[in-house]
Amino acid sequence: MTAYCDCTLRVAVMANSGFDSGIGLTRQTLDDKYLTAALEGCSALPIIVPTLSSSAQLEAFLDLVDGVILTGDQSNIEPDVYGATGDRQSHGPFDPQRDASALYMVNAACKRKLPLLGICRGMQEINVAFGGTIRTGFAGSADYPDHPRLPKVTDPDLVYREAHPVSVNPETQLGAAIGKPRVFVNSVHIQAVEELAKDLTPVALSDDGIVEAFEHSSGEPIIGVQWHPEYRATERPLSAALFSHFARLMKGRKESAPYIL
Repeated sequence: MTAYCDCTLRVAVMANSGFDSGIGLTRQTLDDKYLTAALEGCSALPIIVPTLSSSAQLEAFLDLVDGVILTGDQSNIEPDVYGATGDRQSHGPFDPQRDASALYMVNAACKRKLPLLGICRGMQEINVAFGGTIRTGFAGSADYPDHPRLPKVTDPDLVYREAHPVSVNPETQLGAAIGKPRVFVNSVHIQAVEELAKDLTPVALSDDGIVEAFEHSSGEPIIGVQWHPEYRATERPLSAALFSHFARLMKGRKESAPYIL
């Protein structure tokens, strides 16, 4: 017997690897703000995906959901994954479990036509999975005035404050959803897209030339943003527009592929 389950959207949210030095145990980490954004910004039930999952387990998670959010983190993608050289001092810190799990999730989600949203590190993971590369060492450079070194503050309202404007391409689907040619975004990253993968189209650019958002060139439901829209997601118009757009993508996927009970 088959039936359509008219329940809330479900979205896989990627966790990160961590270590509790106090008791010597590994752990999984995930900021509440991503879960709140899924719950309130997308009206979706978040399902946390641990980085220690096997490929078969990742496929099982994807069986349950209508979309995938690849979160940001303090760690960076290891440079050998995208054909660069570097070590922990120049490119770190690293999370190889996250690299493996996230890159697998990108490819598996694409095969299933599942909507995919990459935030900060997650955006970079999508770019790398499609064959693009990552730049580092630009923060604080005179050539990138929009991207100074990150301030050492602990107040999240200061960390995620609006830092610089970006220009938005209104001819793109995401640009149309954002609805404005110029918006201000926060800036909490030390790496960014260098070479954009050929299957991805830039949606937003900073004045100093950093790709701040992209989508899939052929209309596949794949978007990435370099800023952090998940912080106070429902209070900020730009964030609300982004998560509403992603929710529409998930709803479209759900309606075209109903759950089997």
